[in-house]
Amino acid sequence: MPNSAADDSPQFLCLSCYAQIVFYTCHGCEYRQAIPQRWQNAFTCGKCDGKVEIPRTRSYAMSTKARDVQGYGYQYPRML
Repeated sequence: MPNSAADDSPQFLCLSCYAQIVFYTCHGCEYRQAIPQRWQNAFTCGKCDGKVEIPRTRSYAMSTKARDVQGYGYQYPRML
């Protein structure tokens, strides 16, 4: 099934759960991941398990694009 997000999109709407998904890059390990937009302050990196602060504003030029995403992040603090 084709992906519903355009390659150069910085976010997309999931059509099954209606969650707004955004893309961020971990500053520690450069892992590019998808997270729900409702997470306001921080998330846990899916690769290095480090805390990633979410900026209050983000520009299109500096945001991670859908074509670059490698995985997904977890809530902070991560629940096991």
